[in-house]
Amino acid sequence: MIYHVLPELEPLSANRGGALAHTVANILRLDKSRIAVCSDVDDTWGFQSDRVIVVPELRAYARIRGRRFIPIFFLAPILHRAYRIMLSRLTPRDIVWFHNRPAFAAALGLTIRGIGAKVICHLHDGNDVLASQLAFKRFVPDATIFVSDYLKRYWIKLIPSLTSTHVVHNGVDETVFFPRKSCERLDREPPVVLFVGRLHPEKGVHVLLDALTLLRERGISVSGRIIGSSFSGSSRPTSYIADLLKSSPPNVTFGGFRSARQIAEEYRGADILCCPSIWQEPFGKVNIEAMACALPVVASCVGGIPEIAERGGIALVPPDSPMELADALQTLILDVDLRIRLAEEGFLSVRQSFTWRSVLERYDRIADQLYSHSSEDRAK
Repeated sequence: MIYHVLPELEPLSANRGGALAHTVANILRLDKSRIAVCSDVDDTWGFQSDRVIVVPELRAYARIRGRRFIPIFFLAPILHRAYRIMLSRLTPRDIVWFHNRPAFAAALGLTIRGIGAKVICHLHDGNDVLASQLAFKRFVPDATIFVSDYLKRYWIKLIPSLTSTHVVHNGVDETVFFPRKSCERLDREPPVVLFVGRLHPEKGVHVLLDALTLLRERGISVSGRIIGSSFSGSSRPTSYIADLLKSSPPNVTFGGFRSARQIAEEYRGADILCCPSIWQEPFGKVNIEAMACALPVVASCVGGIPEIAERGGIALVPPDSPMELADALQTLILDVDLRIRLAEEGFLSVRQSFTWRSVLERYDRIADQLYSHSSEDRAK
């Protein structure tokens, strides 16, 4: 049995959950032998109660912790009590798969190993550096997975002692993200350039607005569509969002928070996705979602995004450069054939490399290796 442990503030929900919840849910959807462990769940994914272990104490822990660092020796007894149901069910050859919480793996790891089970730590970003460094010094997982080569290099530089490391890119749900009907036109006027993501400065929405302003000044007919919010599941305003609304040209509309299925409809209603991030995106899932919908992409050449672009589908541009972003968008806006070619390349790339089924196959190989290596060690 494999238990996927979500962070304390990540509900297993199609509407309220973030990227990690969607990752776990899609894996559970394909492999009915896996179990999710989370602080909260609703019925939006349709899992039976025996597929989910709810740990309500995690919500109280999150409120108490806030942004404070809690040493492992204080954290361990709290987590042993919170995860007592999961720990009581563990048997030898089980795997506990922690998503983005090396400190949780360190706090519970010796107990899990004492039962004969294995520990996997799956890193999806580069956050909580200090807590993660201290956790990895105390406890080295049986395997560590990263969502991109970029992220692996980032963490190995910080923690050279990590062993049994693997890179597995994220996947996309093809039942939700699929192309528009073939009869729909690609050369609508004006073409729609879409942004999907959190409305935070590092996502570069302001760079896209500047680029759209430049295109308008050049006389290029284009419409901008901004989908996202400051926080998952909420359209609560922030000062950054207020600045975006003030600086937005008149040909741009804002759509606020959308569920995954609503976002898929936005992709199918657009002509180009723009991912103008100015930070080092660990992966950049919106790119493969758009590619699965046969939507051409213009994205910043940062973090893990170039890895997604290796097989086509994405026009890469330097980050934080409205002029170069405007140039790339203009090229695609004026060249329908190029848009079609990029869309076809991206769609084929997703089918070959970024389906959740192909991701699950890589997860299974890693899990199998853990116990095959153990058997080899005992035989020596």
